[in-house]
Amino acid sequence: MYQLNLELPDWIDSFLTEYPTVMLSMETQMRFVLDLTERNILEETGGPFGAAVFEQESGKLVSVGVNVVVKQNCSAAHAEMMALMLAQKKIGHYDLGDSRFMAHRLVTSGKMCAMCLGNVCWSGVKEVVSSAEPEDVEKITGFDEGPTPPNYNEQLKLRGINLFPELLREQGKKVLQLYVNKNGHVYNATR
Repeated sequence: MYQLNLELPDWIDSFLTEYPTVMLSMETQMRFVLDLTERNILEETGGPFGAAVFEQESGKLVSVGVNVVVKQNCSAAHAEMMALMLAQKKIGHYDLGDSRFMAHRLVTSGKMCAMCLGNVCWSGVKEVVSSAEPEDVEKITGFDEGPTPPNYNEQLKLRGINLFPELLREQGKKVLQLYVNKNGHVYNATR
């Protein structure tokens, strides 16, 4: 039998005790995600990306994710992927938009790369809030965000997903710069 186990860093549990489990505003949620991302950088446990899933109306934190690609030896272990998979496991359903559950929002330190964009479309989330833009990620860090459609925002809207981009973008860019300043590893696959 084949099995896949991915884990978030050990510091996550203690980090979560420092924050409320309900965060009502998008700005508060984004500040939380940027703090989570910064901690991942300072702990040297992964790339400069963090994400969280919240219940859209209540602001209840459902799950978190940080980039653990290198530590987990898995190119799919992006922050958004981890947060969405953990949220689906927590509610016990693959569709975070199923009518039996509260609507969900993904809050992410950077607008999704090509892989994470696909996962967002299939995850069932109703909203995405992002900070840094793909061009910020590529320019500041050198990570390749992959081939995303030029009408990115409209593609999400067509699928019933509202996008709120560039929330606290300058702070998001500072977190990316911190990763560079700490000599963070840019692990793009060999092309």
